[in-house]
Amino acid sequence: MITINKSLFGTHNGQAVYQYTLQNANGFRVSVLNLGGTITEIAVKDKHNVLKNVVLGYTNLDDYIGNGAYNGATIGRTSGRIHNAAFTIDGKTYHLFKNNGENSLHGGKEGFSSKLFEVKELSNGLEMHYTSPDGEEGYPAKVDFKVIYTITDDNSLHIAYEAVADAKTYLNITNHSYFNLSGDMEMNGDTQVLQIAADNICELAEGLIPTGDYIAVKGTTFDLRKGKVIAEGIAEGHPQFKITRAYDHPFVLNHSGLNGAPQLVLHSPESGITMEAYTTQRVAVIYTGNFLDDVPVFDKVCTRKEKPAKNPRFVGVAIEMQDFPDGINQPKFGVKPLEKGEVYKQETVYKFLIK
Repeated sequence: MITINKSLFGTHNGQAVYQYTLQNANGFRVSVLNLGGTITEIAVKDKHNVLKNVVLGYTNLDDYIGNGAYNGATIGRTSGRIHNAAFTIDGKTYHLFKNNGENSLHGGKEGFSSKLFEVKELSNGLEMHYTSPDGEEGYPAKVDFKVIYTITDDNSLHIAYEAVADAKTYLNITNHSYFNLSGDMEMNGDTQVLQIAADNICELAEGLIPTGDYIAVKGTTFDLRKGKVIAEGIAEGHPQFKITRAYDHPFVLNHSGLNGAPQLVLHSPESGITMEAYTTQRVAVIYTGNFLDDVPVFDKVCTRKEKPAKNPRFVGVAIEMQDFPDGINQPKFGVKPLEKGEVYKQETVYKFLIK
């Protein structure tokens, strides 16, 4: 049985922001704000049966507002950077808000991460709805969008996206949660072991824009097919890290789908918690929190221990399941616009277990 608890989290622009907490019979729980569909907490029992929060979050709303880490938020209309903040559909060029140098990042100045969603409670989760008007942040078409969060008795979180537009447009949605499976940041995020079924990554140019070419992971620090401690991978280094500082790359998944083997596995030797990720998406953008020492200090939600003065670098790893970033501008990636009336539909599942 899944229980749902709703509580006032704060107010933003004079409107109430609520936190919804989903919990199963095992004590596994997920908390989500109606602001940005933001995940504030995923609480999982560790190998000692102690409940630990395994995502980076805050207990105060103000820490989420305007936070450049986008932690926990739903990202849209597009994820990642759009080169020169522009793209063309059917010969017409659309100009977006430049909020990352000359590029547009994570939907622009006020993307989905900053919107208040309408919430419908389900028997096992939440359906959050937002209508993005034609021209919002420069994007064409009115888009009816919903994100559905559900949990199951096997300690899985399902995140499903659905959208329909009234004209041709471009969508690429993700969630921007940072995971630290040691729980409540007991250990730094780079102590985790990350495994990804990906033979290639996207090469990045200055400004973190994909060049359209792949880099084969074999023989490089990007070879995570058998698993690697994140800190060891960062220490190995790569010429790409001169641009990104550490991992901040699209990994091209070898397979998509919710059945069969997981595309990604993350493990904390400290807590024993393992997360298996399954997705219908083609890409996992992995960002190891290379600049998290520049954002407000995260809260230890479960244990309420005293916070440090500053976040450690690499304190969590963002796993952004999505299509190719800037794919609309990169013909090699085979990304197509969303047609009028076509249903955009994607889903990612995070399953938590002890190993």
